[in-house]
Amino acid sequence: MRKRLNILLVLCAASFLLILYQTQSIIRDGKSSLKYALEPETNIAVHTEHRSLLVSGLFPLSKSKHSAEDYRSWLSLFLGPITTDIYFFTSPELAELVAEVRGSLPITINTTFTTPFDIPPLSDSKDAYERMHELDREGFRHSPELYAIWNGKPYYLDEALKNSEKEYSYAFWCDAGSFRHEHVYQNWPYSGRIEEIWDQGSMLSGTAKEDLLFFPMWEPPHENMKDWQDSMGPLDTDFSEGSFFGGSPQTVRWWKELFFLYHDHYLSQGIFVGKDQTLINALFLLYPSRVITTWVTDPDAPAHKGLVSSVEGALGRCGDNWYYYQFWLSDVQTRNQMRNIWNSNSWFQWWKERSTCRLTRVLSVKDVLIRRFGPNWKPPASFNDSRTHISM
Repeated sequence: MRKRLNILLVLCAASFLLILYQTQSIIRDGKSSLKYALEPETNIAVHTEHRSLLVSGLFPLSKSKHSAEDYRSWLSLFLGPITTDIYFFTSPELAELVAEVRGSLPITINTTFTTPFDIPPLSDSKDAYERMHELDREGFRHSPELYAIWNGKPYYLDEALKNSEKEYSYAFWCDAGSFRHEHVYQNWPYSGRIEEIWDQGSMLSGTAKEDLLFFPMWEPPHENMKDWQDSMGPLDTDFSEGSFFGGSPQTVRWWKELFFLYHDHYLSQGIFVGKDQTLINALFLLYPSRVITTWVTDPDAPAHKGLVSSVEGALGRCGDNWYYYQFWLSDVQTRNQMRNIWNSNSWFQWWKERSTCRLTRVLSVKDVLIRRFGPNWKPPASFNDSRTHISM
């Protein structure tokens, strides 16, 4: 009996401490939470409309991380509501599905390539990729075809711009399966928001807007990587997010040329380049002034102030942090609608403090790396004097 009583007392004490912690958190952060409530939708600055293109693709794989049903569902969430022009690469057998899901909204479906190895930069790489598969620590769930899809993204993005009949100010690769939950995104990414981000990014980085490339990021590399050199090969860490990226047409072309320059260089040496993320990470360190980003878990971000990450997340209720950039690139009305969706979905966690999703800042990758590696860090030299023909 006494043992049960002791257990009951411990449980009551734990519950009391949890309630006290939450109450103190709410009181302490009340002003901060009010500051980051729904954004005002009046007197919104109007930017010049710039046309953007979304580029994506889907190819059948012998080994896939996700089921066909998953992809059909995700395609519906992407192609169904997003009204922005889309250029889509796929195999002839999947073209009908893509057209059906897209409906009457604008899309160009390119079925030139039947497999991921049919694109010019990878047409002679299949054997090398099969050998490379033996080096993959995650080979049990990856395949040479999947490597080819990942590494083909810079080519597809540039190729779509070359083949498009319209002129675009910006173009972005967007993974076909990146919209996975309920949303209200339509005119996305919003042109006014793009201009706002690129203006801020240019001021931060000192790089012209037309030379900036956007990638979302997850976490900066560990500080022990500050002495990395390109001779060490790609950087295997969760730094970049390759599900969405882009910029102006000239930057898209620059990125394609740079990516395959290093891809071919490492592949010729038998170095693993199957995961595009690791190669992207390396290029971030070599050309950090060219890349702007958003970092959800940035501990120094003003938008993070007052939040308890373990309870509320880094920026409040924002859905899946990996896809935070979707919210971040939308217009203010859409952001507020998404906040309402996320808040309404959290009723069953009533005991947690509920903070509305916050809009964080633009960052230069160079500033992120200097903050991690120290003020004396500089980008390492590039192999074969490649900077003479691929600009910083």
